[in-house]
Amino acid sequence: MDITEPRTVRAVFEEYRPEVVFHCAAMTNVDACEQHPQQAYRVNAFGAEVIASQCHRVGAICVAISTDYVFDGKAGRPYHEYDTPNPLSVYGRSKWLGEQAVQALCPRHYIVRVAWLYGRFRPSFPQFVLQQAQAGEKVKAIVDQIGSPTYTYDVAQRLLQLVQTDAFGVYHLTNRGPVSRYEFARTLLQWAGLPELLEPIPMSAWQTPAPRPAYSALISWRLEWAQLPPMPTWRDALRRFLKQMGYTAPHDENAHPAHSDGNDADDDLHTNSD
Repeated sequence: MDITEPRTVRAVFEEYRPEVVFHCAAMTNVDACEQHPQQAYRVNAFGAEVIASQCHRVGAICVAISTDYVFDGKAGRPYHEYDTPNPLSVYGRSKWLGEQAVQALCPRHYIVRVAWLYGRFRPSFPQFVLQQAQAGEKVKAIVDQIGSPTYTYDVAQRLLQLVQTDAFGVYHLTNRGPVSRYEFARTLLQWAGLPELLEPIPMSAWQTPAPRPAYSALISWRLEWAQLPPMPTWRDALRRFLKQMGYTAPHDENAHPAHSDGNDADDDLHTNSD
């Protein structure tokens, strides 16, 4: 279904009359969005308008997936749900406009911001790092971009719980703790028992068409208020991911790599948040 074609979307909603709609469709390649802004706004902003309006028409709950890139990264701390977005890129702006459309057109909504997603069934940064290490190839990893790598399994689990509440609004569903892409990759390789073939580089050395926030880690205040459990830490999530991929990983979620970033309570990559 093309979410940018209102008649098509209306016909699908009319046929199925959904009760809950998980709106995950988006143009998520950050650099492609910067190079093709009209397409990005059509999919991420207008598409969200179309979905939200049809959800409201049939009485469905709209669960819209958004991104940490709605923030500019200048706060120097994890962003909570009540921080004001200020996106740097076309991708971030188009997603922020999509959020506003959902809020305006469908009162029964959950806007869920996620970040640096990885999981077993989609190509992502951890798989890339593992594959390169197994092949004896070095990976460039950014040392000064901080975010919230998030296991898709944990997002799915919490989404299923969230939609059973009536606590509509904005939520940050990321694994807890900020971490740099380099430290995340280093921990991954140490726990997987693979050689640390990493080249630390600064963001300034990674030239891309679209600007990225240097610090886009997220934290949730609203999960607790909705009486839902907090998201697991990024270390606990990474441990479970490695086990699912067939690696032996530490049993203790507080197990640390040989070198920690010193910010374990609220602890980043070279792929999209993207």
